[in-house]
Amino acid sequence: MGKQTCLEKTGIERRQEELVRNDYTRFDEYSATHKDALSDGDPLGKGSGHGGHTHSVPNCDLPRGMMDYSNFDTQASNIGGAYDIHGRNGVGGREFLSTINIYNESNSYGPTSVDTTANVEDGQIVVK
Repeated sequence: MGKQTCLEKTGIERRQEELVRNDYTRFDEYSATHKDALSDGDPLGKGSGHGGHTHSVPNCDLPRGMMDYSNFDTQASNIGGAYDIHGRNGVGGREFLSTINIYNESNSYGPTSVDTTANVEDGQIVVK
């Protein structure tokens, strides 16, 4: 067996200290449905408990520039912690940002939302 690295030695030395600090145990394991993973009004959790999203193969039958979001939980009320939703110390938060964002359900952002004609003419973008 090879010699231990400094990282391995430090990890072994500090293991007990870190285990004491860990909130999770074999009786209360962290998972996608754990109370600290779920968006339930506190700042800890972000998830909806619906398993999140996984990888997917693009559907080539859809119009170009379209994405299939069917495996994403996109309901804003289901995701994010308290700071994500309400902000913190008067800064940010989805509630505030939604009041200043020009893109929404009735005016969605897409590939033609920004006019790049001047950029193309200036040579910043090369379209082939």
